[in-house]
Amino acid sequence: MNTQKKTYRAIDLFAGIGGIRLGFAQAFGEKIKFVYSNEINKYSCETYEANFGENPQGDITKINVSDLPDFDILLAGFPCQAFSIAGRRRGFEDTRGTLFFNIANILKHKKPEAFLLENVKHLKNHDKGRTFQVIKDVLTEDLDYFIHTKVLNAKDFGVPQNRERIFIVGFKKNLEFHFPDPLRIEVQIEDILEEEVDGSYYLSHEYLEGLKKHRARHEAKGNGFGYEVIPRNEIANAIVCGGMGKERNLVKDKLLPNAWKKEGDDIQLRNEEGLRKMTEREWARLQGFPDTFKFPVSMTQTYKQLGNSVAVPVIKALAQQIKISLENNVILETVELNLEEKQLMTLLERMYTRNAFTKTGVKFIDSIENFVEKNYLRIKNIEQLIKTMERYEISRRINKNQVKFSKKIINAPNKQIFLRKLRQFFKKTEAQLFLTDFS
Repeated sequence: MNTQKKTYRAIDLFAGIGGIRLGFAQAFGEKIKFVYSNEINKYSCETYEANFGENPQGDITKINVSDLPDFDILLAGFPCQAFSIAGRRRGFEDTRGTLFFNIANILKHKKPEAFLLENVKHLKNHDKGRTFQVIKDVLTEDLDYFIHTKVLNAKDFGVPQNRERIFIVGFKKNLEFHFPDPLRIEVQIEDILEEEVDGSYYLSHEYLEGLKKHRARHEAKGNGFGYEVIPRNEIANAIVCGGMGKERNLVKDKLLPNAWKKEGDDIQLRNEEGLRKMTEREWARLQGFPDTFKFPVSMTQTYKQLGNSVAVPVIKALAQQIKISLENNVILETVELNLEEKQLMTLLERMYTRNAFTKTGVKFIDSIENFVEKNYLRIKNIEQLIKTMERYEISRRINKNQVKFSKKIINAPNKQIFLRKLRQFFKKTEAQLFLTDFS
């Protein structure tokens, strides 16, 4: 089939209110068809149905994989869970009993062309990095997918919210893929505020005084907890479920008449500063949902759904890049690495990602030991690892020519180029010597 004319079939797992689906629909247009959706929360299902015309109600742990329709792309914003990996191989079987296992099992049996997984930024460090390592091992070693991972921030894609999330993009073939570049659009809170807001969104005088006392108590202890008023020319903190999500994103609006009546004879005074919480529609705009997006549920549920959702413009940008990769079908050369080489690559990738290269050989070698220990890598003989790295002149370059090495490796435009250079380096080096070093 000509990929330029292909319509891609997709499934939407842990669908929520459909933020990931919406981003892909915007990017793919008529070239994508959703053939299955799944979400366990009944209120989210109501919102999903109101906007997409189908109710995804279901429990992913009860899915019979053989009953799923065939599809090309799997989408999932899955919860973060630790695995029971003590003394085991940290692979596919060790994820049993977790929700990630259900995704992995579907990938194993249906073998789609591509997938996108989304999670909180903390996933990288969850359980001292072990959870993320298991996920990568399962996707690459057990399921034979080529993956790309990166943390993206919503503020870089046209919405005024500081919201970082980690994304894992996977392909069945080793397709060329590039994460989207920031759009460099200047946005601020002012851009998404409603012109007229009901008085009920304004904080009562008593409530605001309580927030001030709460923040003062924490400040006295040296903590940074408490409410926050966002200037109109700045961006919001990440919106989250619960009162804290609203209290850390207060805005100052026009002053309203002093008293307002609520529920019978209960009279409350508005605060004298014009401070209010953001409306549900303003939160929806912070997440990049169009004003036509419907929320048929209560105010409480709407805030909760938006706090749990994704920033749609980020998903759209990712989906556009995935679409380019699938349609261009440029297959990169695959360099086969042995186990030790893979471990060294993993180590270097971690150090690159966390900017952990040091300026002296001694500190560099110390950092290797620390990373091996902290990241639960499967390299047992650290001395042989160091010898191998010295044979490859990695640590020696840092000693003798830090600037040159930094330009080539640390300041690589992106991680893909960094890894490609290392793969080329491995390919040119005598593999037998490498194996000998670890014997």
